[in-house]
Amino acid sequence: MKVPSISLEERKTTFKEVKLGFTEEEALAEANRCLQCEEPLCVKGCPANVNIPDFIKSFRDGDIKKAAQIIRLKNFFPSICGRICQQEKQCEGNCILAKSKGGAVNIGGIERFVGDNSTFPKAQKLNGINAAIVGSGPSGLTAAAYLALAGINVTVFESTHALGGVIKYGVPEFRLPKEVVAQDLTGLLELGVDFEPNAKISDESIKKLAEEYGVVFVGTGVGAARKITVPGHDLKGIIPAMKFLVNLNQSGMPMINQGDKVVVVGAGYVGIDTARSAVRLGGEVTCITVAKKEDAIKSVSKRDYAGAEEEGVKFKFGLTVNKFEPGEEKEKVGKVHYTNGESGVMEVNKVIVAIGQVHDEDELKQPLRDEDNGCVKVNDSHQTRIDNVFAAGDCVHGPKTVIEAIDQGRGAAEAMLDYLEKKK
Repeated sequence: MKVPSISLEERKTTFKEVKLGFTEEEALAEANRCLQCEEPLCVKGCPANVNIPDFIKSFRDGDIKKAAQIIRLKNFFPSICGRICQQEKQCEGNCILAKSKGGAVNIGGIERFVGDNSTFPKAQKLNGINAAIVGSGPSGLTAAAYLALAGINVTVFESTHALGGVIKYGVPEFRLPKEVVAQDLTGLLELGVDFEPNAKISDESIKKLAEEYGVVFVGTGVGAARKITVPGHDLKGIIPAMKFLVNLNQSGMPMINQGDKVVVVGAGYVGIDTARSAVRLGGEVTCITVAKKEDAIKSVSKRDYAGAEEEGVKFKFGLTVNKFEPGEEKEKVGKVHYTNGESGVMEVNKVIVAIGQVHDEDELKQPLRDEDNGCVKVNDSHQTRIDNVFAAGDCVHGPKTVIEAIDQGRGAAEAMLDYLEKKK
């Protein structure tokens, strides 16, 4: 069963959440389709290895509290992941019913219902140990949650005023409403987690943090946009995708005018989010990528491409951008030149570049970096060169999915608790 959605015509003009979510009756009907496999392939398909059959069984048995507890053993944020996880490629893609007439069990829809209708667990009594979390993205918030549950006094330092990182301001409102993230942040506050926004943490050395706190976690992600280094790449009107999304989500600054001809370079998840956002702002949007169609769809999902095309996004595959050219305004982009065996050109008002993120020059991470690839270097226990400093998420392995960052944050929290126990 598909999760109900708002109408297509409304989708094109509003940033309201597209998927409305299951009612309790619908969620239970979908949960009753689960076969409770002895060797559940859905669990193997989940990057966090959530015990999916067990949480579904508890839910359909009427114990939503237990269902939420089972999910949160591995994934503390079911409301978020139920909305934005790549279920088609992960848990649902591995469901034994995926190739049946009825299709896979809608695990994401059930997870979202459980998350939206359950309360957070209670933390243990404080044990006198302090932990610093640097970065409030998915890995940092996850580490904060599991440490707080264990009775540790946790402070999350965020360099900007916006708590939540990419899950709050890098994902469009129509996929993940900010109020959903705000509810989870409130849940962390109830666990006793302190937040320090606008923290100028780069002014302090990582060694000083390590001296002041029992354990330190670094989860600062990757902050710089990958650039297209072709002639004309520095013209006005060429915008990094994450800058576009963050400006739109934080301040409502659209950066797109009604009727603008917009080219989005890159057709991964960020590219599709960007293209669908530009459509809602009134742009005529074409999304181009060097990938062939079959490869591009494999890397994202048929569901996301179909949704974007329904809303009016055009896709061109197998194209390589080789030059940007100004239009009537000499400093502003007006044309995109490309090749796909033959040369071609598109007239544009705006270009949004969505070809990935790379490591920035964050001073805090400098003592922890690998000299070859810019990543923070850790061992198998998420431990850095400094004994009580741990790291996980995109700053360690480069850009990956939200659920992978959550899984890494949980693993790091477990490693920190083990470190503290051995130190005692």
